[in-house]
Amino acid sequence: MHRDEAELKNQDANASGHSTRTEQAEARTEQAEARTEQAEARTEQAEARTEQAEARTEQAEARTEQAEALSEQTIRASELSYRRLFEAAKDGILILDAATGRISDVNPFLIELLGFSLSEMVGKTVGELSPFKDIESNKAMLERLKRYGYVRYEDLPLETTDGRQIAVEFVSNVYQAGDKKVIQCNIRDITGRKRAQEEIRDLNVTLEQRVIERTAQLQAANQVLQESEERFRLLVEGVQDCAIFMLSPQGHVVSWNKGAERIKGYKADEIIGKHFSCFYPPEAIAQGKPEQELRTAMEQGHANEEGWRVRKDGQQFWANVEITAIFEEGGCLQGFAKITRDMTESKRSEQAIYDKNLELQENARVLARSNSDLEAFSYSVSHDLRAPLRHILGFVDLLQKSAGPSLSEKSLRHLTTISQSAKRMGDLIDDLLAFSRLGQSEIQKTEVNLDGLVRETLADFQAETRERNIVWMIHALPVVRADRALLRLVLVNLISNAMKFTSARTEARIEIGFAPAGSGETAIFIRDNGAGFDPKYTEKLFGVFQRLHSQSEFEGTGIGLANVQRIIGRHGGRVWAEGVVDAGATFYFSLPKQNGSINGH
Repeated sequence: MHRDEAELKNQDANASGHSTRTEQAEARTEQAEARTEQAEARTEQAEARTEQAEARTEQAEARTEQAEALSEQTIRASELSYRRLFEAAKDGILILDAATGRISDVNPFLIELLGFSLSEMVGKTVGELSPFKDIESNKAMLERLKRYGYVRYEDLPLETTDGRQIAVEFVSNVYQAGDKKVIQCNIRDITGRKRAQEEIRDLNVTLEQRVIERTAQLQAANQVLQESEERFRLLVEGVQDCAIFMLSPQGHVVSWNKGAERIKGYKADEIIGKHFSCFYPPEAIAQGKPEQELRTAMEQGHANEEGWRVRKDGQQFWANVEITAIFEEGGCLQGFAKITRDMTESKRSEQAIYDKNLELQENARVLARSNSDLEAFSYSVSHDLRAPLRHILGFVDLLQKSAGPSLSEKSLRHLTTISQSAKRMGDLIDDLLAFSRLGQSEIQKTEVNLDGLVRETLADFQAETRERNIVWMIHALPVVRADRALLRLVLVNLISNAMKFTSARTEARIEIGFAPAGSGETAIFIRDNGAGFDPKYTEKLFGVFQRLHSQSEFEGTGIGLANVQRIIGRHGGRVWAEGVVDAGATFYFSLPKQNGSINGH
């Protein structure tokens, strides 16, 4: 029984062990299959990577080809850029073969600088060109270039083919160009720079000399300034006519001179430290005038005012006051300088002048009224005298016609004298009327061409001059601004005056011209070689009814020159005359200039 149970257990155990081994074998089989699948996947991945690598290789080959193409383009572009720089460079460039030292290329700037052609330079060494004959030999330069790779000449003098002397900076470098070495020589024209440096050196020398001289001048000026300041201090302290003193920024007196002591009445120890408002009347202080003047001086730099001020004894005086603000370099107010002048006497004089002017104005008004009344009286008298004169002339004419044959020769002469006197009286009345009208008519000023007006006036005298030998000398005359009609009357009077007083001359000479005068006026003269006049009677010439010659010598009423003076006077001008007895006379009149283009050439 027991044996059977043991066998059964052994069989069960064997069966269980066999089952376990079968499961393990199945698990291993599954694992092997999984590994096989992984290996296949890896194989597929390896094939994919191989394909990617081949693609990358193809891309790399394509990029290499592109890079080679770009490299060739870059090289060509670089060569083109270098060529452009070579040809456009503002420095001379020589390209030499490093092995032979002979020139292979030259840029245009160097060709123009030296004056050679390209064919004259290519193939030669630098030393074979005449401008470079004084530098070291070609062989020595090549040796230095091989050893150091660099040669430089700072200030190399050259002579161009046209004989110009220039200075250049000569620099040589060796570099590799493909499979061979070349030498590049850069040649820079430094003639202008050298000249500028020499000028700068000269200017520096001059400047240093000026600095020395200026320093000496400043030292002398400082000495003079110190002496001047001392003199100024003594001058200010000694001035008696002006009160000169300084104020603090707040307006307190800080200095005092002798003039201030005399004008204000305070001694220095009495006033220094006090506020300057004590010099003002109470009403000015109440109005804040002292403070206002300090503010004005501080804002505008200075203040100037005239007004009443007060002395120490309380007496008031009229003062001219100037206050100047004193600032330091930084703009800070340092104080005020105050100058006071006693103008009391001047004020009194001004008032007296003002009162006198009022009196003169009143006198002028009275005189104007008197002149107006006189002109009216002259006009009235002249009109009232015409009727009796006409009666006298009329009755003389009737008497000569009716009783002429029966009258004696003496009586006829008396009648002739009466008639001539009445006619002369008529002329005087006409002239007197014209003279009075001159003061009443209004002046109409226009631009007047004196050349044309003189010719027009002379035309009026043709009948009178036809039988006379008169030499006229008429100079170019300016354009003036005047009343044309009145100016014509002036010329008529002066020309007729010259003709009248040259009537006794076999050959009369009358000259009209432009005379030198003051800057504000234009002067015209009329000169003759007639009877002239005694210079001591010059003042009588232009008076009404004033005559220097008798009626038997020269006819006239004595009003013509008075008319001239009145017309020119109304224009704001003046008249004057020069003469010598029996040696002619010159009459002048002037007109004021209105601007730069009128009353002048």
